[in-house]
Amino acid sequence: MDPQVSMQEWNQYPDILDNVNLTTLSFADNVLDNRPVPTRAGLYIYLNATLQTRPAFEDSAVIDFLNARYKQDISTLISDLILASFDALSNAMYRNDPPKSINLFRSFLVNKIPVFIGQNYSSLLFSPTTVEHCVRRALSRLDPTAFPQTFDPLGRNNLLSEARVEFLFACALHELIPESSIKEILDEAPLQSLPAGGRYSKDDLVQQCTANPAKIEEYIAELENMEGNAGEIAGAIVEILHSLCANNDTMTLKTVCNSICRKLPALDVVMLFTRPSTLLRPLCHLLDNWQDHEDQNEYQPVYDEFGGILLFVAAVQHRFALQPEEVGTGNPDSFLLNYFRRGSSSQPLDALTDHENHLLGSWIKGLFETEGISDELMSTCKPKEFHLLVATLFDQSLKARQANVLPLDTLRGGLEYVLEPFLLPSLIMGFTWFAHHLWEVSDEVKNVDAILPALQALLKPPSMSHDSSALHSVVLCIVAKPLSDSLIHVQKLHPSRPDISPLLAVLNPYTQNERQDVAALNELISWSSTQGGSLLAALRQTIRALVLWTTNSASSADASPTSYTHTQILSTIRMLGAQSVLNLLIDEATDHLQTNADQALDIIVIMILTASLSSLQSSSTKRHLSLRESLQSQFAEVENLSKTDPVRASTIVRLHRRVDAFMGPKPGDAAANNEDFMAGVVHAADGMPTANIDDVLGEAEEQIASAQGFLAGDNSSLLGIA
Repeated sequence: MDPQVSMQEWNQYPDILDNVNLTTLSFADNVLDNRPVPTRAGLYIYLNATLQTRPAFEDSAVIDFLNARYKQDISTLISDLILASFDALSNAMYRNDPPKSINLFRSFLVNKIPVFIGQNYSSLLFSPTTVEHCVRRALSRLDPTAFPQTFDPLGRNNLLSEARVEFLFACALHELIPESSIKEILDEAPLQSLPAGGRYSKDDLVQQCTANPAKIEEYIAELENMEGNAGEIAGAIVEILHSLCANNDTMTLKTVCNSICRKLPALDVVMLFTRPSTLLRPLCHLLDNWQDHEDQNEYQPVYDEFGGILLFVAAVQHRFALQPEEVGTGNPDSFLLNYFRRGSSSQPLDALTDHENHLLGSWIKGLFETEGISDELMSTCKPKEFHLLVATLFDQSLKARQANVLPLDTLRGGLEYVLEPFLLPSLIMGFTWFAHHLWEVSDEVKNVDAILPALQALLKPPSMSHDSSALHSVVLCIVAKPLSDSLIHVQKLHPSRPDISPLLAVLNPYTQNERQDVAALNELISWSSTQGGSLLAALRQTIRALVLWTTNSASSADASPTSYTHTQILSTIRMLGAQSVLNLLIDEATDHLQTNADQALDIIVIMILTASLSSLQSSSTKRHLSLRESLQSQFAEVENLSKTDPVRASTIVRLHRRVDAFMGPKPGDAAANNEDFMAGVVHAADGMPTANIDDVLGEAEEQIASAQGFLAGDNSSLLGIA
């Protein structure tokens, strides 16, 4: 560009740098940036991160993210969000994700996106633009091979084709598009129609279920339908649970909890519309402050109701890998915190109080002698006390068997009594104690001979009632993985034993019921075997594939998304540390400065953002350094780095600036707190912001680069300005 021309154009903006002392600007202040480009891959990564592990699509956080990303371009926001939702579903399908994951992405597209758009963005569109225009634009960019227009009886993509039809009817249900437009959009007459019951209302559902509690189970079953009504059903279920807690209607509450437990995948859909802690908080308060009814004469129903509610809370905690602090109890001394932290640990007898020792003896007599479990015992032993005593009870029972004090048949008979519905939820901590204990047993046969028959009695009883069988399945969903792992360990010590494989066969169908941020073993093996650097090389390949795809998709309307899983970057961080991963991301952003720089920056920024948020929600008890914290650390040293590697330093500045734009200043960071929320502000000598580069200097960047003295010569490449 001719400097004279650029100076003439620069004269049109004479006041932009008034009162700015250029000699006092830091290196970071001098790094100019292009206006961020919201790429197709960026939003695709973001949605994968919010759905692929624990559902974490929280409306307020997503709205903040989208508003920062798209500013006032609402039509592009809507069409990109729809397109990314289809991309994420297609990715889950082609990666052969488990059916529960595919169904969640599908439900998100059909049940969540129309509601989210209708509540937050449809009214912000200005005529003549409508939601229908946005829908048409998004669907026109889908890969026709992934989402075929016509139904193919032999095609594997029928699910994706059906999802498009379901999405359109959900949009019509929520009045985002006219129903009459669906045939024109599909270019054929749809086989589907609007749901017979029309659009549900949460308040109406609550009234129906309050008048007839049997309706609750019907609506729980409907949560998995792809019709657009799941949000209202989820809202009604949450309100009903909270109302039952407030009214202390523990009998109905237990029934509702048991109904949901029989449909555990439906919880994933509920979490699209609420947080786990919001769902559980009233139930946790009820359990922590459990009070028997004043006219209580029989105590078996008390155990039955308490156990059913506790089982539901434990099922939610396990499915979404919640830490005890995340469950929803605010009291540090609460029963539930003690239960999740220490409930599976056996206590030495001399560590028990006199009351606890008395209760332990009473339960041993009740289970293994002729007395039975009496109302007197249950009236003196509160349900909370019993569930915290179960691990010690099992431990003492096994020790009695090992000492030949307790005959094997008596042990089996007593343990089978625990399979009664009112005691069965106690097996959560009972089985967990077994899982821990099996890792501690020596290779002596007598130790295993005592444990395995007890497990067989609890895992493979000769018979169970229908109610017990349903509860037993829920308990196994919670304990199967750790118990299976410990049995495999024992099997390696005793490979000739024939009684372990049948127990593993019982557990195997229940071992995949968590939604955790842990990669599958076959994926880890594949990434680790990548040539040129194993895990980091695999992550580099993923980034480059995403950059290539998002670049091609800008010119090719039907580019299929590249394969992506959020667990890849999380697993790499766990194994190699955030600093190593961040260095790779900085390298990739720097390497792309000359080609596809904006696309690479956006993709890498979203990776840092989503991985950092996931680390805050991590199920790990010891949280590792996040990518954002590592970036913050490197940014603090950018002034020194600029003297030896100014190109890399400028990349760190840009990444830090954009991550902060989405996440805000890091709490406790004084330097960040002195900056505007949207980084990239030019500061005057008095420290006050005078202009925002993203808004004011974005369009005049090249003119500024030519006009300002500190950008002369090689400094343009130093700052990464092409």
